[in-house]
Amino acid sequence: MEIAEVRSFIENGLPGCQLTVDGEGCNFSVVVVAEAFEGLSPVQRQQKVLATVKDPLATGALHAISMQVYTPSEWERESAKAEGSATSTE
Repeated sequence: MEIAEVRSFIENGLPGCQLTVDGEGCNFSVVVVAEAFEGLSPVQRQQKVLATVKDPLATGALHAISMQVYTPSEWERESAKAEGSATSTE
């Protein structure tokens, strides 16, 4: 599979999400930020993402996918933390 294919599956299943995809072959890692995750547990969020790629998982085209899943407000906090640690090391 290609990054663009993985991106397409997830974006189609979670419209409006912010998405970063990395990897190659049949192993990928993703960061997904979606309002659809509001009120859901981490496991429920991951299940939503996995549901978007169930077909390539079933065929073996996608073997492994690791993921980080955030709501928009959680992502803002994570981004602020990352920026803060980056500026404090300069």
